[in-house]
Amino acid sequence: MAAFGEQQVRERLLTNFIHEDPVEIELVRPVFTTDATGGSIQVGTIELDPQTFYFYPFKRRLTKEIRYNPQSFGEEKVEYADYILIFMPEVDIQQGDYFTAVAGRLEAGRYSVEFVSPRQWDRGQAGILFRG
Repeated sequence: MAAFGEQQVRERLLTNFIHEDPVEIELVRPVFTTDATGGSIQVGTIELDPQTFYFYPFKRRLTKEIRYNPQSFGEEKVEYADYILIFMPEVDIQQGDYFTAVAGRLEAGRYSVEFVSPRQWDRGQAGILFRG
């Protein structure tokens, strides 16, 4: 009989959940620099290796988790997202990343990462929005 900690059980369950219906996504990360007027301009992109996600349509209000303002304080920010990506904590994803879907389960076009949940000790969650 094996003794598993709660964290190990959560990781095992999430890994199995993601691998039931995985989606491989190649994220593109824009690189910005500061211009002479103090603004920022995009100077290039970094193409990340394909990573495994599970995605599902999101059709209701989403309360965004904010690192500096816990929801237990009663203040929250509402975000709009077409889909939610679920991923393991080691996945490299940031707000502002994007990818282009060509075929498959997503409508063809560009999708941007609108937020990445700060709660990532047991799973990652990111909201993506269809941009066309």
